[in-house]
Amino acid sequence: MYSSHIKSLLEEKLWLFQLKYSPFYAEWMVAFLPFIWLITMPYWLPKFIFYFMSEKNPLVKVFTVGVVSLVLLLLLYLYAIVGEPDQQKWKETIFKSHLKRIAIKIYDKTDNMIGGLVNRDIDINRGIFYVESVPTLYWDILKFREDKNLNFNNDKTGLMGIWKNPRSFNGVDPIGIPNAITERRGGSTLSQQLVKNFYGQEYFDTQTPLKFLNILLRKWKELNEAKIFYHNLRTNNGEEFKRWIAMYSPSLVSAGTIYGIESASAIVFGKKPRNLTETEQILLSTMYKSTYYFHGKAHDKKCKYIKKWSKGDIKRYFKNNPKKVQELTKNIESWSCIDKPRVPFAFYKDMLSEDTKGRLMIGNPNGRIWNWAGTSTSILRYEMDRYREKYPNHLVIEAKMSVDIPKNITFKKDIDKALKKIENSLGSRLYVDLDGNATDDKKQANIWVSVVDEDGEINYIYKRGNTSYKRRIGSISKIFETIALGNRGDRWNYYYCNEPFHGLHNSDGNRGGECKKNSNNNIYSARAVLGASKNLPMRSAFDKYVIKNERGIEIVEDRIENEKLQEIYNSFNLSHDKNTSLKYELSFGLTNSTPFNLQKAIHKLTHLLYNNGSRYKEAHITKSLKYKIIKDERLLKGGKESSLYLKTISLKTREMFDANTKTYMKTVLKAPISPKFHGTLRSFKSIGGFETLFIKSGTTDKPVNGETLTQSKWVAGAIRVKGKNYSFVIMVDNEHGIGKRVGHYAITRPIFHEIVKALNR
Repeated sequence: MYSSHIKSLLEEKLWLFQLKYSPFYAEWMVAFLPFIWLITMPYWLPKFIFYFMSEKNPLVKVFTVGVVSLVLLLLLYLYAIVGEPDQQKWKETIFKSHLKRIAIKIYDKTDNMIGGLVNRDIDINRGIFYVESVPTLYWDILKFREDKNLNFNNDKTGLMGIWKNPRSFNGVDPIGIPNAITERRGGSTLSQQLVKNFYGQEYFDTQTPLKFLNILLRKWKELNEAKIFYHNLRTNNGEEFKRWIAMYSPSLVSAGTIYGIESASAIVFGKKPRNLTETEQILLSTMYKSTYYFHGKAHDKKCKYIKKWSKGDIKRYFKNNPKKVQELTKNIESWSCIDKPRVPFAFYKDMLSEDTKGRLMIGNPNGRIWNWAGTSTSILRYEMDRYREKYPNHLVIEAKMSVDIPKNITFKKDIDKALKKIENSLGSRLYVDLDGNATDDKKQANIWVSVVDEDGEINYIYKRGNTSYKRRIGSISKIFETIALGNRGDRWNYYYCNEPFHGLHNSDGNRGGECKKNSNNNIYSARAVLGASKNLPMRSAFDKYVIKNERGIEIVEDRIENEKLQEIYNSFNLSHDKNTSLKYELSFGLTNSTPFNLQKAIHKLTHLLYNNGSRYKEAHITKSLKYKIIKDERLLKGGKESSLYLKTISLKTREMFDANTKTYMKTVLKAPISPKFHGTLRSFKSIGGFETLFIKSGTTDKPVNGETLTQSKWVAGAIRVKGKNYSFVIMVDNEHGIGKRVGHYAITRPIFHEIVKALNR
């Protein structure tokens, strides 16, 4: 009775209001009345409020307040969803942030997925893997469940867009969202969910201290910015939209710091998304809304939910295909939730202990690269930075290393064992910590070991401590000196004078003396000079050489110009101290280089001496990479780069390596391993399993508190194992000294032995 009375009362009032303020009516205008009311709202809404609020009946007043509130909410709703997308925000904020967040997927030489390198400029928890292609069924199930009315054809941004497609407009569902609210269920479209996932839940949780207000702010942002994502990603039937949805999924895997289906596919199923079965695609689609756990009380509960919801999706999506429903439901039932992350088969034996911490480490694609590839990832970063400088419009999405990581893990373990033995054998003579256990107050040693094959690919690498700065390479400088001597025309059976130079002396204390014709004093054979570090060629070697035969001793003056030496420095990336002459530096082992640059130089030298007919590739750890081209706030199709380090050696450099230079260098640079010439590395001879191509040791000393300490030990060269050539560099170093009376037999021979063993394995 009351309801009919109120209804008649309101109808009367509305009729009188229309008669007074809208005295026109026509049947054909019915369809346009909503738009007319909307356009004329500033005129009639204040009058409507005043007219109805003047009514004394409280029921009418309540009704008026309700209507006005709904109208205002509708206006606010329309204000949020209608309008052009903010392209400046897309360009300056969203797209730039997206590019920074894309982590590089890293694979080793044998296609084991090691993990991912996240951009250092962003919060590590926002890293994502680029998705090449979104699995079809994954997307279809996701769209069917989350946003079945979505289509990518509505390009309208004004009110007519709602008229054109009232279920998919500007990234929202104008009708579906109000319905969802009234039914007390979530109504966010995929575009809105993309807004939320792009910014991250933690972003919204910290807007204000009030949780409810944060939810309102999130919903407003979802409605307001859905159009930005929708219109910029909807082309080509939403190809890029699907990719972003797959990349900006929730975390999917517990404790994972790299989001998206690439990460989940690798960690949960051990596959790339394109290789997933239909069953796995459905499970992955369910994980979009339910985070997967590897451990703890939540694991079994989550597993149960994921399987239950997956079966529900199957029944609804394939409701017209009972046979398919039965088949997929059976597969879901038989799928067992793994309680630890998937890892490539080659890494199972290296899995960390089965505790929570261990599983989280392997389950974290950003963390496990450091566990397996270790500090060699710093070289990857270095090479990636160089690539970005050269190609600033390329976005690297995937890189393959030249290293077989499982083999390198074994190699590193063997080096660790060798370092432990060295530490024990040297005892009190060693002043640094070699094995890295940091059990005492000893400073950590800086250690570098690298092995490079004929193609320039780093096959093995071990590095610890600070290896990035330039330091003196000691007598290894003589390797580069022999280039100039051989190119001058020197023969392997020539001799050199050891004459004094500014009061400096050899490592044995001998200051040398005057070199005279027909005198044997202070004259050393070329191989003795290069073999034993105490027989250093002084500066006179660059100005003259000695021919010694049955007719006596002849001193030949033949000066090597600085231009030739500068060319050698430039060609082999050596560093020069501007306060000294090049002859001085090369003669006394004061040349500087980083271990990595020295490895590049030694590899280049190996190529020039033994592989002159083949194409030259600089020493590198990146075997190949995939990239996308950035243009106009879009990612275009890119390509694969595998000739990254293919270099052209200058004609001047190649001309230095004539037949005489090669013969000279190949002969004299084997002397360090020869007992006959008291070579500093003669103990290496007993190892076996390799053929020496050339080799040289280097030592630098430092006076500390009145005693001379060995500051660094170097060995560099090239060897042949099983018919293949390899260059290598060994460095053990500490700025404050590694110990007293530390010889190559004690410290570098065991490391070299591990190199030979690895190459013969």
